Amino acid sequence: MSTSSIYAQKNWHLIEKDMDLAANLASETEISHELAEILAIRGIKNASEAKEFLNPDISQMHSPFLLDGIEWAANRIKQAIEADERIMIHGDFDVDGITATALQVRMLRILNANVSWYIPHRENEGYDLSKSGVNEAIAQGVTLIITVDCGTSAFEAVQYARDNGIDIIITDHHEVGDRIAPANVVINPHKPNSGYPFKWLAGVGVSFKLAEAVASVFELPIDSFRQRFCDLAALGTRADIVPLIGENRVLVKCGLDEMPRTGKKGLKSLINKSKLTPDMLNSESIAFILAPRLNAAGRFNEASLALELLLTSDDSQARDIANQLETLNNERQKEQSRIMDEAIDQIIGKGLAETSKVLVLSSSRWHPGIIGIVAAKITKRFCRPSILIAMDESYESGVGSARSIKAFNIYDALCTCNNLLDRFGGHSQAAGLSISGSNLDEFKNTINALADDCLNEDDLFPSIEIDCEIPLCKITKEFAAEIELLEPTGHDNNTPVFLTRNCRISQVRKVGRAGNHLKLSLRHNSGIPIDCIAWGWGEHIEEFALGSLIDVCYNIKINNFNGYETVQMVLIDARASCQ
Repeated sequence: MSTSSIYAQKNWHLIEKDMDLAANLASETEISHELAEILAIRGIKNASEAKEFLNPDISQMHSPFLLDGIEWAANRIKQAIEADERIMIHGDFDVDGITATALQVRMLRILNANVSWYIPHRENEGYDLSKSGVNEAIAQGVTLIITVDCGTSAFEAVQYARDNGIDIIITDHHEVGDRIAPANVVINPHKPNSGYPFKWLAGVGVSFKLAEAVASVFELPIDSFRQRFCDLAALGTRADIVPLIGENRVLVKCGLDEMPRTGKKGLKSLINKSKLTPDMLNSESIAFILAPRLNAAGRFNEASLALELLLTSDDSQARDIANQLETLNNERQKEQSRIMDEAIDQIIGKGLAETSKVLVLSSSRWHPGIIGIVAAKITKRFCRPSILIAMDESYESGVGSARSIKAFNIYDALCTCNNLLDRFGGHSQAAGLSISGSNLDEFKNTINALADDCLNEDDLFPSIEIDCEIPLCKITKEFAAEIELLEPTGHDNNTPVFLTRNCRISQVRKVGRAGNHLKLSLRHNSGIPIDCIAWGWGEHIEEFALGSLIDVCYNIKINNFNGYETVQMVLIDARASCQ
């Protein structure tokens, strides 16, 4: 193998774990030692926690009334419905915000509420509740606004609404800054001194909790409510960057179970248009197939299309909108590719990968709805925080999207740069901001100075976290099925990565229409060969010489093809064996 494209390109890090704990978990829960090791890495400390983790069930959900302010909010909504007050649901334009809005609107329609919804225009209004949204509420005669996935820091807009006689219930999950908006009530598990047991709900998760509390005060059957709305909760939760543990894991698991038989015609049409069969509905298909199509609408200022899809009860309209979203997603992919190329040109042209620990890139040619997904790809490729800013033509102002690495809390960094920003908000790994062009250079210098103080070179070198080292003979359908108990996987519960050394290549060939991928057969000594698929590795075929020995790290999947199940390795990285 050459050293230019594969060998020693990434650090491989075999995660340390408590082997005594793993042995106890394996013994007490009758699972394999390897699965027990993975659970130990995930923070599982005893057999009871292991059983709960491996069997997520809706009964594991906490009472919504543990959330501060939610009882008042539920009773205020009940009062509004009974008095026929006009209620507005104010959402956001990403999948989390869209699903959170759809969930609230659907729930209130069941209760015959006088309800409308509002999604801000990404370019003209930006993220969060603003005076534009409040003015629309005033024009409609709204007396109660319920925000979902936003509002905690919308101080001025909330005060403006209150001054105009509108009550405000905020439901949100974003980090809480120095000031909390003066709403009647703010329901956010990140509030200081919050006693809620699980702090990492997505926006749709908090919306789900409020809707459940409303169902309770109306004495509706809670099991029926949860079954009816967990598909929307799963969609928004998996699409957002929140840990797939605890209640998030439960919501996604239960939602995926319900999704194949969903009664929501728009969601059904989206699934059909995406060519997903019931057995293909999983955590990955939400994140990489369904969510991008819904997000495409918001990226091109058509977020209302995605919301209408999730609200419609008309088959024809559902099919029509699903087709429109497919077209928008194709346009998004083209625009994304262009911005990605231009961003990389900036990085290489200015030598930023060698001089900057935070990549701050800007252009007046970039679409503000696309920069977030490009920032994520830039961060993954260069293994450092990145902030892409879409400036206006005069470079007077811009909006940005930030993505980060584990070692750098981007939200905290933006808090430190607060004096240079017009607005900002988000999480430790993802955030949004707006900035004046006159502050751009100082912002670049300041945030890089922060990174210089807390990041070392190891933080900026790509690494692969490996859960377990196993022999090839361990890879069976039974073992793969056991590993699937970790589903749904995602942030903080990643698909486990395995390492096997000294694998002999017995077959290798290109696959795919353009030959972009590789199909290998690997074996240990005289053992049974195991299939290994290497997506996107087609150009490296010359480096996989027949009979040579390689070390590989990979995921394990059960492959279904024409009704026939086989177990296969999915290659992540490879290097020449040392022996």
